[in-house]
Amino acid sequence: MHKKSPEKSPTVQISGSCLDFDKERETILELIGELEWGCHYEAKFECSSEGKTMGWDFFNMYFEMKFITTLSEVHPKILREEGNILEQQFLLWLEKQFKKIKKDYHLRLVETPYELSKGFRIDPESYRTEDRLRDLR
Repeated sequence: MHKKSPEKSPTVQISGSCLDFDKERETILELIGELEWGCHYEAKFECSSEGKTMGWDFFNMYFEMKFITTLSEVHPKILREEGNILEQQFLLWLEKQFKKIKKDYHLRLVETPYELSKGFRIDPESYRTEDRLRDLR
């Protein structure tokens, strides 16, 4: 059996809200562009609207994990933030970068379910038989 590695690199999804996404999108893209330029990395960054509810525009930003690690090497202050994992530290640092340019976005890390597995899984139906269960009783 041949193992196939994933073609798409792991991404970090950050959800945010603002009052007018159409105007704010340019500011977001400009700041991320400056970060890319600063660490000499061309990220596959995506920023898209999720919709409008009760006067708030919601949006999602998608970052490559490799971009975040490269950025943390260039900006070591990211690693000094309070988060437990690099994604949380990056989120807190990114909020501060937006506040420096007087933009107050409400950002949060979207928890994407993932599973770290070291080995293989055993299907319980393939090794449990009535005879073996009787022997165990």
